[in-house]
Amino acid sequence: MRGDGMKKYVYKKDALPHVVLSEHAALTALFDYAFETAFRKVDYIEKAGWKPQLTCYPGIGVIWQWDSCFMTLITNYANGTLDAFNNLDNLYRLQRESDGYISMAYTVESEKEAYDTGRINPPLYAWAEWQHYVITGDRSRFAAVAPKIAALYTYIENHHRRACGLYWFDDPGSSGMDNSPRGEYPSTHLDGSGVCFVDLACQQALTADRLSKMYAVLGDSEKAAFYAAENARICALINRYHWDEKTGFYYDFFARENAEKRPKLINTKTVAVAWTLLCGAATGERFSRVLQHFLNEDEFYTRIPFASLSRDDLNYDPTGGYWLGSSWHPTNFVLLCAMYQNGYVKEARAAALQILHGMQAVYENADFGGIWEAYSPEEYKPATLENGGLCQPEFVGWGGLMPITALIEIVVGINCNAPQNAITFRLLSEGDSGVENLHLGGQTVSVCCRGYDAETKSGTLCVRAEKPFSLTVETQSGKTATLQAAPGYTEIAVSDLLS
Repeated sequence: MRGDGMKKYVYKKDALPHVVLSEHAALTALFDYAFETAFRKVDYIEKAGWKPQLTCYPGIGVIWQWDSCFMTLITNYANGTLDAFNNLDNLYRLQRESDGYISMAYTVESEKEAYDTGRINPPLYAWAEWQHYVITGDRSRFAAVAPKIAALYTYIENHHRRACGLYWFDDPGSSGMDNSPRGEYPSTHLDGSGVCFVDLACQQALTADRLSKMYAVLGDSEKAAFYAAENARICALINRYHWDEKTGFYYDFFARENAEKRPKLINTKTVAVAWTLLCGAATGERFSRVLQHFLNEDEFYTRIPFASLSRDDLNYDPTGGYWLGSSWHPTNFVLLCAMYQNGYVKEARAAALQILHGMQAVYENADFGGIWEAYSPEEYKPATLENGGLCQPEFVGWGGLMPITALIEIVVGINCNAPQNAITFRLLSEGDSGVENLHLGGQTVSVCCRGYDAETKSGTLCVRAEKPFSLTVETQSGKTATLQAAPGYTEIAVSDLLS
């Protein structure tokens, strides 16, 4: 699997962003370790057509779809020194031309499906591609990849919908939530055992929304309007069939046939519902009601949030049991993004810190160390598998979502909008905070606040830029100020800026 003659990715700490966070300084070591580990988890494949790819299992010879999409959200902050979009390009190349199908996993050697044929995975390509554009400003991939993503979208519409218009995975494993008690194992004649999976519906809605945005950037107003309407159509179906007004939560449901009557909801609360908060299905009061479940310590808000299965479920395992309660990086990140983007900034940051401090405790524990595939919801330990053993160590991969991406965006509060040549910096931390050596579009910038005191609004904003960009500074109370950052180094008193 290793190609000695191929150009290697080399970990150079100075080439990467530097997180400043005096209030939680230990977390910056976890940031550095996550990136260092990611550079060690690259397969260099001596096979025509394959690009070097990030993996959680170097040398195993398999590429997974939803792992790959999540890893792009990490390498967006690698300043071009590491690129998970190689994974997506490898998968796009294997897409079936006849109908747009992409399998959940492939073996590298055979380029055939790694598991049972016909199984899909969460379709997250459009989200991944759009986030890359937001952070880097690079739209060069859109013309080539939008048709591929649209073809997969159409495949799922044609082959994974029931009569009611909602969607089925082959089984929980196809959803990525392997042993979650959401349905039975695959059944040839029942197509996913009759379950409509709420997360696949939301992922299709999310894909439609991001495809709409991508086609708008490409100047194709007809396709942009079509996919915007698709998002609205799917969100309406989610709210019609998956919602339970009595409990204020969304559920999977059984619908082997048309579900015109009230669907038979599956009384299992899982973290799959996080996707309703991100795709636009849950809004207003419904968003708030769903979020209260996730913030409830008797349900999902465990010692290391967020449990993948509610604590009041009979199948809940306090040690994790893989998807029977473990705290998982991808679904945690989905929840945190949805909270943060919908105005629950304080709650998102508190949850992110609670997760990160749990990861930090495991990282510093000599019995464990490193970054793990998932974490125990109740103790500062790695999660267990269903058989009681520990899950996979050194899992970066998506294990970097929290200590890299969430640390920058949600804990520090730096949010890039490269297409608008802009950064928003929410002053969420006391003392020193910010990010240095961060790529924004075609330049490197540093945005930090030194000695910040929220009560007195004192402190110094320190900005370094190669070219002008727009910087919006926002306090926890919601007060904002926007300035045009000039080339070179600038210091501004926060009290003057916000006066």
